[in-house]
Amino acid sequence: MVRLQPTLSVGVVFLIAMGAARAPDAADTRPPHERIDRPSAEACGPCHAVELAEWSASLHGRAWTNTNARAATKDFTKVECRACHSPLPVLVSGLTEPPDYRDFNQEDGVHCLSCHGLPDGVAAARTIEDAPCRPRAEPRLLSTDHCYPCHQPTHQAFDEYRTSRAFAEGTRCQDCHMRERADGSGRSHGPHGGFDEAQVRRAVTWSARLDGGAVELTLTNRTGHKFPGEIPSRSFLVRVDFPDAEPVTELLRKPNKGEQRVDNRLTPDETRVLRFPLPDGVERARLALYFLPLPLLAPEQGFLLGEWSSE
Repeated sequence: MVRLQPTLSVGVVFLIAMGAARAPDAADTRPPHERIDRPSAEACGPCHAVELAEWSASLHGRAWTNTNARAATKDFTKVECRACHSPLPVLVSGLTEPPDYRDFNQEDGVHCLSCHGLPDGVAAARTIEDAPCRPRAEPRLLSTDHCYPCHQPTHQAFDEYRTSRAFAEGTRCQDCHMRERADGSGRSHGPHGGFDEAQVRRAVTWSARLDGGAVELTLTNRTGHKFPGEIPSRSFLVRVDFPDAEPVTELLRKPNKGEQRVDNRLTPDETRVLRFPLPDGVERARLALYFLPLPLLAPEQGFLLGEWSSE
């Protein structure tokens, strides 16, 4: 099967990032929290090479340059999309409003300081007095609300999250999308979302059987938001093949703005049963589940999440 390769491996990006990162310009005497006009590789990379490599492989790092984002926004002529794809620090503008647009250094997308910048310093999980950027503990950085400014106003992810078991149990966005590194060195800043096959596999459970002349598929959404999440370019495809008969498909996807389509995605924690009747004279069937992180992909170019056969 041909598999989508949407990003460079973290190892390759690490080498690129290390090459890009260099000691800050000696002439730039500004404190680090004021250097958002400089690429993340220069502003933060010299001390945070691992985080830089992870970020570089993520959609945050490519929020402005990603081909799909540029196509969906018509090269950001949709001005309402600009601020979340090139934001000024959200801890400065506040966590209940969309961020302010950074009309410079847009190529860095969600810059390190977009999340970590404070008016007078750098936010971190803990205070480190002798570090060059003098990071200080900032509880808002660790809160789910830290994600609100970009993921709610346009995509309504928090409306979904607040109805979920995850919200009721206190599970944060970071607990799933910024998992602890295996070596215990902190939380990953990598691409743990729709381009991460392992992440997507954790999102849904399923089972299939033949029942009363139909294929019965049971799906359960294990995420704290709808599945597929947030944007119309991500879709979940169910395909049922029959001997000597046309296949049947069901596509779960968020509609584009203005599109005459029902939002048929799985809601948080939902269990849904889909039934696909067997054609006349057919007694066997095969089922395949695909996650497609980009539009117009053939199923075989996405992630095959599971297969089932009645044989």
